[in-house]
Amino acid sequence: LVLALKLAQLELLKQRYDEAPVLLLDDVLAELDVHRQHQLLASLGQNIQTIITTTHLSSFDPQWLEGSLIFNVKSGNIYSQADNITEELTPTSSG
Repeated sequence: LVLALKLAQLELLKQRYDEAPVLLLDDVLAELDVHRQHQLLASLGQNIQTIITTTHLSSFDPQWLEGSLIFNVKSGNIYSQADNITEELTPTSSG
């Protein structure tokens, strides 16, 4: 129910401001069966910038991972995962 309300809120904000907000989903796929995972990801489509956290990347269908940017966090460091190559992202300091 909460997820349905979030998706409705997302659509309302998109209509009101004529721009889609960024959607943050914290480990939401762990709560859904495979069928509902596919329904959720299909409903988001390509028009909504979405950040999804997960502890189990294997729970995603490979077709959904194909067009995604994947980052790993390990011991407080953020790593970019691209083409099976992992490189550490160094935080920039301002000042």
